[in-house]
Amino acid sequence: MPIVPIVSYEDRRQIVLPTTPAEEPTRLGRIWAAILLWHQKREGRRALRGLTATELKDIGVSQSDAAREVSKSFFWD
Repeated sequence: MPIVPIVSYEDRRQIVLPTTPAEEPTRLGRIWAAILLWHQKREGRRALRGLTATELKDIGVSQSDAAREVSKSFFWD
């Protein structure tokens, strides 16, 4: 299995990625994955909404791009 370094100033751990393919997801697994994706989008947009103009500039996102992303529905987009 390949070892992939995690870039962090505080913690220099490494993770090991599995080389075997994952099992075919069940219908419930696909539904759960969709719910998790919606949740991640919602949390990401909430975090983006709370950033200042300087913080947005630091991560390379314009204020108009951030406003466009925040205005999206977490369910459909």
